[in-house]
Amino acid sequence: MISLCNLTSKLKNAVRSNQRYIYLPNTSLSLEFLKLLFVEGLISGVTKIESDKSLKVFIKYNSNGSPSFKEIKLLSKPGKMFYLSYKQIAKLSEGVGLFIISTKEGLLTNHLCLKRKIGGAALCYLI
Repeated sequence: MISLCNLTSKLKNAVRSNQRYIYLPNTSLSLEFLKLLFVEGLISGVTKIESDKSLKVFIKYNSNGSPSFKEIKLLSKPGKMFYLSYKQIAKLSEGVGLFIISTKEGLLTNHLCLKRKIGGAALCYLI
């Protein structure tokens, strides 16, 4: 959970300072999280750097120079998890944004949770 806090804060800071890429530690959680962001079109790519076992993450920007996401809000904290049922996810998915949810099937977005009809611990919310 602590590595997720570091990952989200580094992404948040990169977007705020208009960086084109950042380096993150190469962990299974990072790879799974970044894969979801890539599939949703929020980052433009990830490259593994073998020499120092890190990942180079390319932040995606629109044609007008604004980032594809503006904010990442961490919902679950190391001491307190924030759980959502399938029905709660359905209600929250009507708004704008993307939830990253930890389920028994791994990390999923709110859209994938709705397709599979499962709930889980909401880790973060991207606007």
